[in-house]
Amino acid sequence: MTKENERTKDLKVVEEGSIDEDIYDRQKRIKGWDQNKIKNARVMIIGAGATGNEVVKNLALVGIGTIILIDFDIIEKSNLNRCVLFNMVDSIENKYKIDIVIEAAHNLNPDTKIIGLKTDLNSIDKEMYSEVDVVCSCLDNLEARLEANNYAYYHGIPFVDSGIDEFYGTVQAVYSGVEKAACLQCGITGSDLDLMWKRFSCTGEELSSEDGETFGKIATVITTTSIIGGIQSQQVLKFLLGIDEFKNTGKWNSEIGEPLIGKQLNYNGITNTFNLIKKLKNPDCWICSYPKKS
Repeated sequence: MTKENERTKDLKVVEEGSIDEDIYDRQKRIKGWDQNKIKNARVMIIGAGATGNEVVKNLALVGIGTIILIDFDIIEKSNLNRCVLFNMVDSIENKYKIDIVIEAAHNLNPDTKIIGLKTDLNSIDKEMYSEVDVVCSCLDNLEARLEANNYAYYHGIPFVDSGIDEFYGTVQAVYSGVEKAACLQCGITGSDLDLMWKRFSCTGEELSSEDGETFGKIATVITTTSIIGGIQSQQVLKFLLGIDEFKNTGKWNSEIGEPLIGKQLNYNGITNTFNLIKKLKNPDCWICSYPKKS
């Protein structure tokens, strides 16, 4: 076998004439890709702000079957520097983020059905977690992120969380099927709890804690949002394309890669670096030790 034949022997063959007719053609060529799994997937995305814009856009373009989107905020002018799906008219007319994201995603790909819930996280039926394949947190406050982590873990549903601040960002994946891996609650420290009232608001408004302490506006930029939103979307795909194999064999789809379970990926846009931190389960964590839903 020649070197050229060796290089191309594993490439997927696509029928002639089908390339320009299938919007998913390029991704179907990826080894380990299963478009039917993507088409049949149900993903819950909590938060329709900056990172939520990116994740909805990405997952709609790959053809996720159903997205359940939860958000209750109105678009502010200060959102526009990093929310790719919003425009000036949306902020002037005080439109809801969720309405604009749904409309924009439909224009990007009508194959993806988006169910919008214009409410806060506390108000949704908690059994809804068990009806999706992955929960994706694009939230701007720690309290809500922990709540999403807790219910996803309890129902045995993969959970992908992200956070952004200036030129820094983090992504972490949680899945109760990996016994020794940490959940989001495991890593919460006393200082984190002290900052529980700090809401990393997309509006950039100053917010106050219960004791009256005022927190300043958080600096963010779309370049960081795009990078972190892309990585977070990739983690969702890793779960969707690999979890069946993991449940059957204990191994993830090697051609797609293993999710960041039990790890936190940190991005530093100033030094142009990424680093991974291993997150071990906290034996005293009340979420991990709580009986999972069978």
